[in-house]
Amino acid sequence: MIHIFCGEDSVSSRRQYLNEIEKQKKSGVEVISISPSQIVDLNKGLGNNLSLFSATQVYVIEGLEKAGFRKSTKAKKDSIFEAIVALSTDKTIALLDWEEDKPSRLLKLKDIAKVTESKPSRSVFQLLDLCVPKNKIAFITALREVLQTQADMLVFVLLFRHIRQLVLIQSGEEVKIAPWQKYKLQSLSRQWEKNALLHFYEGLIKIEFSSKSGENAYGIGKSLEMLACYYL
Repeated sequence: MIHIFCGEDSVSSRRQYLNEIEKQKKSGVEVISISPSQIVDLNKGLGNNLSLFSATQVYVIEGLEKAGFRKSTKAKKDSIFEAIVALSTDKTIALLDWEEDKPSRLLKLKDIAKVTESKPSRSVFQLLDLCVPKNKIAFITALREVLQTQADMLVFVLLFRHIRQLVLIQSGEEVKIAPWQKYKLQSLSRQWEKNALLHFYEGLIKIEFSSKSGENAYGIGKSLEMLACYYL
């Protein structure tokens, strides 16, 4: 059995993944950490030593979907994918996997695994809709409320992606999203002057760089408030 913990709310998905590991340990089961590159060897080892196991074996892994596999076809079998499929149907093991910052719809293994997805709260998406000019007070108020319950980096990443999509749409670039989403983003992008939107996007890039380099003295929340004061 394969159990994947994922979602755009990576803080929450990580917490659930670690909680499940602790739960298994407290039940007296030995938990073994492996890397994606060991998947084929793990499957072979279980097949050779199946009679030695009297209880479920628990293995933990991170980034299984980055193991470099392709789904097998009738014409060509992929050894890594075949090993993963075999493990997914093996009742003698439980493989716990954490996929960072990935929604379930993007999982290549979602059809053969149990999936626990952590989604951002609805309030985060309401915040994105408020990020338009002449809406400064409403945006900052909503931002402060959202940051009381959501990780600041999650909020930043979603806002960054949102503004990037607005920039692409305003520039006439193709964005692969649902028609209703595209219509909504087009409506929001029309509320922005082109230069203001680009400057706001550049401001987000600077916040990202300073946060990753440890040079952001204000923190993400305050930095977003200051950026909003300039351009909203």
